[in-house]
Amino acid sequence: MASSPPRWIWFALGVLLFLAFFVSISGVLLPFVVGLAVAYLLDPVADRMEALKMPRWLATSIAIVAFFGLVIGVFIAISPMLRDQVVGFANALPGYIAKVRPLILGLIDEAGGTERAQNLVNQSSGKLMEWIAAHMGQVLASGIALFNLFTLILISPVVAFYLLRDWDIVVARIRTLLPRQHLPTIETLLRDMDYALSGFVRGQFLVCMALAVLYAFGWSLLGLNYALVLGLIAGLLAFVPLAGPFFASALAVLVALGQFGTDWVKVGLVYVVFVIVQGIEGSILTPNLIGNRVGLHPVWVIFAIFAGGELLGVVGIFLAVPVAAVVAVLSRWLIQRYLSSRLYDDGTTPVPSPEAGPKQEQGR
Repeated sequence: MASSPPRWIWFALGVLLFLAFFVSISGVLLPFVVGLAVAYLLDPVADRMEALKMPRWLATSIAIVAFFGLVIGVFIAISPMLRDQVVGFANALPGYIAKVRPLILGLIDEAGGTERAQNLVNQSSGKLMEWIAAHMGQVLASGIALFNLFTLILISPVVAFYLLRDWDIVVARIRTLLPRQHLPTIETLLRDMDYALSGFVRGQFLVCMALAVLYAFGWSLLGLNYALVLGLIAGLLAFVPLAGPFFASALAVLVALGQFGTDWVKVGLVYVVFVIVQGIEGSILTPNLIGNRVGLHPVWVIFAIFAGGELLGVVGIFLAVPVAAVVAVLSRWLIQRYLSSRLYDDGTTPVPSPEAGPKQEQGR
């Protein structure tokens, strides 16, 4: 009689099936991911209110109403200006690209550029305008996009409320399912993951809001068109490290070139605002609000963003860094286990003394 496969094979197969299921339903995940993130963000607030002898359902209601009330209130306050700027920006962007193209061609001529480079600029700008026009119209006219927006607005608060209300119950229930013999190790890993995730999710949320305000304020002072929209885009994209700020700065410089033309002082000031805000983020906001909790190498962050986008689209891009932080915690734990195992050192290999190297060098 053949023996059954090891338990770890069944576990790995279950994980793969779980991931395949989530990839297959990625189109409807966004409201639930947002609800989960909001519940995770507000759990410490609800815990503090619960410590004041407040019922959990009441603490949850106050936290959810306050959070979404603040978000909706800010949106209502800026929606008239935001709506006009979004529509104007969508209509003006192809024109800005058309204005920037001669500037780039002129710079290529001054630098002694080739005809091949000029043709490449013409083809790239034409394809970019076609892509923007096609996708803008598709987004605005798509019933699926409107459905996703309504589900995000209506479903996310409901999901956040129920998850936040039952957060401690869910965590306790999951704890009862963990294998008893490995419980201390699993709890240590979960604490490390929570430390990394809480620093990123809660801290990055505040960082994104601060960056949106700083960008919009700075570019408004310079008289840059659509400064509010560009600031909000830059703040939202800050949730995606490295790639987000690069895209936001390129978009702002594109609008500046289309608006100011060859007034390089004003175009340069637009970029200076970006550099100053990035300096504030790197020296003040991120160290104080996030710190070094995530601890990811930039190359790993870039790979995680591309992999998340390939697997789950927009949802995957925003989930990339939190998931990578969890994987990093598991990887560090596995490396520690490997270094302390007999596979790394079985105790039979002699360890060279520190003096061995220099003495050999002298003997040569």
